[in-house]
Amino acid sequence: MRKNLQTYRKVNIESGVLSSDPHQLILMMFDGALRAIAEAKGAIERKDLASKSIAITKAINIFSALRESLDKESEPKISENFDNLYTYCITKLIDLSISLKVEGLDEISAFIRPIRDAWSQMPESSKQEGISLIKNKEHSQAQLAAGR
Repeated sequence: MRKNLQTYRKVNIESGVLSSDPHQLILMMFDGALRAIAEAKGAIERKDLASKSIAITKAINIFSALRESLDKESEPKISENFDNLYTYCITKLIDLSISLKVEGLDEISAFIRPIRDAWSQMPESSKQEGISLIKNKEHSQAQLAAGR
């Protein structure tokens, strides 16, 4: 039964990714990072080091993907701030994987949760503006590539 639930969850996540806009994808990444951090905390408390490693690796991979998604050209200062935050979270997770101090996991969650909540409460007009900017940038890049 547990395997069926895991398979359903994976298919549900993959379906969500395929049908999501960039805003929803970032929100899913924040949710995934917070979920992985909670899983790591539970695994540490249970002394389940294999599960701890899987969860921390998942969180590190998500923060790495968030770093890669930053638009450093359009908003360099904001991107730099988020890059520093995500880098800090990755470094902290690596340290916590060794030290097994769950308080550090709470600290990371405390940094990320307000950002996740603000992201989820973003007005629809701001989401649409961001999507338009992405499409315009992609269109401009495609035109430049075609002109080469």
